[in-house]
Amino acid sequence: MTRKRPNALVRLAFQVEHYSETLSWRLRHKLRLARPPRILPYRGYGTTRASLIKARVLEDRKVRPPWKRYTLVGSAIASWKRYMTLEIPHARVAVRWGDKRWEGTTDEEGFLELWVEPPEGVKAGWHEVELELLSPVSRRGAPRVCAPVLVSGPEAELGVISDIDDTVIVTEVTNVLKRFWTLFLTEHRTRLPFEGVDAFYQALRQGSTGSACNPIFYVSSSPWNLYEHLDEFLGLHHIPAGPLLLRDWGLSRTGFAPGGGHGHKLEKIRGLMDAFAPLPFLLIGDSGQEDAEHYRTIVREYPGRVRCVYIRNVWHRSGRERELAAIAEDIRAAGSQMLTVDDTVTAARHAASQGWIRRQEVAEVQAHRQEDLQARTPLDALDREPT
Repeated sequence: MTRKRPNALVRLAFQVEHYSETLSWRLRHKLRLARPPRILPYRGYGTTRASLIKARVLEDRKVRPPWKRYTLVGSAIASWKRYMTLEIPHARVAVRWGDKRWEGTTDEEGFLELWVEPPEGVKAGWHEVELELLSPVSRRGAPRVCAPVLVSGPEAELGVISDIDDTVIVTEVTNVLKRFWTLFLTEHRTRLPFEGVDAFYQALRQGSTGSACNPIFYVSSSPWNLYEHLDEFLGLHHIPAGPLLLRDWGLSRTGFAPGGGHGHKLEKIRGLMDAFAPLPFLLIGDSGQEDAEHYRTIVREYPGRVRCVYIRNVWHRSGRERELAAIAEDIRAAGSQMLTVDDTVTAARHAASQGWIRRQEVAEVQAHRQEDLQARTPLDALDREPT
């Protein structure tokens, strides 16, 4: 597959922006005008052979915790601080996992991605890795945090890759005004998951045995600035934690985001498929954007690795049904299957019939869906009906 290279103007603009930001950071740091640095740990992932440590080094903007934000103005200020990040490029970070130690350097956007070999004897499940900032030196001492890492072991029967917006969380990303409101002026406490999604994803994680520890990954076009917001949302609604693979908004080496479609999802999914080979996967998305098209590409590129594609029916333009039917046929021809569903229970019944989850979990998903529906206002429930 050929990749479109950014034009010379984009590359030049990126270099100018990167140089000016780096110079600004160094000057402010030297004059002691910069805020103290902060390490924001992300959920990493991997196997007992190789695991990815992920984090970002930023100037600490002191975003107030959720329980101290009571008003729309407070939410708006917190959102502004999340988006107006000041990244620290070329920061040196020490990583400690058990008796092993490594060092890594952040890129021009402050991101740290470091592949490491886990200590001997590491088992499947979640582990904590210590991160320490070595440079730049902070007046408050070297910041230290723990980064969670999900290790997949031989117990895993399959992996799950899920979109977030309008697949897990009710977002209505196809509506520009509602999308803006969701991204900038709401808290994770007020956003709603789709009914029964917590029980369904828990069942997928447990697999056919109830103890499979199947890894779940969340891939989204949302910006990395929303990482903490989304991670807190998953925990609040008891949706299984998993690595979040988001998108860097703004000018980059490859162009400007959020423009240019959702092709970045393909790169992230390919990375997961390669890292966990030969583990099979389920792919879950929605009908409102390009999930079905991307998943068709993955099915073709990784023959025999995708057990099923689930596409949730949400609002979409006229004619989308015909496009989805054609994509489903292509996926069947490639040796997999695609199912469009109106609710989580339908997907759970199909997964149970295929032996991917235990049959008794279908009743649990149905019960959770009913509880979630009853907790909605009548207008909320009506808004969630498929169109």
